[in-house]
Amino acid sequence: MVVSTNLIPKSFSACCLWPFIFVRPEQSSNNALIEHELVHYREQAWITPVWVILYFVSRKFRLAAEVRAYTRQIEFGGVTQEQAAHALLSYRLGITYEKAMQALA
Repeated sequence: MVVSTNLIPKSFSACCLWPFIFVRPEQSSNNALIEHELVHYREQAWITPVWVILYFVSRKFRLAAEVRAYTRQIEFGGVTQEQAAHALLSYRLGITYEKAMQALA
């Protein structure tokens, strides 16, 4: 279920905590962003508590999850590969821009 709300951290346009996808009102019609969050939604559906824990404690797990989500968002034309690589750097994954580009290739 997609919920339009401003009650998410200001640094996020959207976030998923199964069974909800929270989206800022100004982004609620951004289909590429919704597709990004749907990737996380599907990942969380089968093991929500484990997924959330792994997402916050494992950089490798978080990188893999975000690469899958940004790849989907790129497919929908929401961001370019370069924009997605820059976005990956904001997750504090300990990677360089070049590594981010490689992960998205």
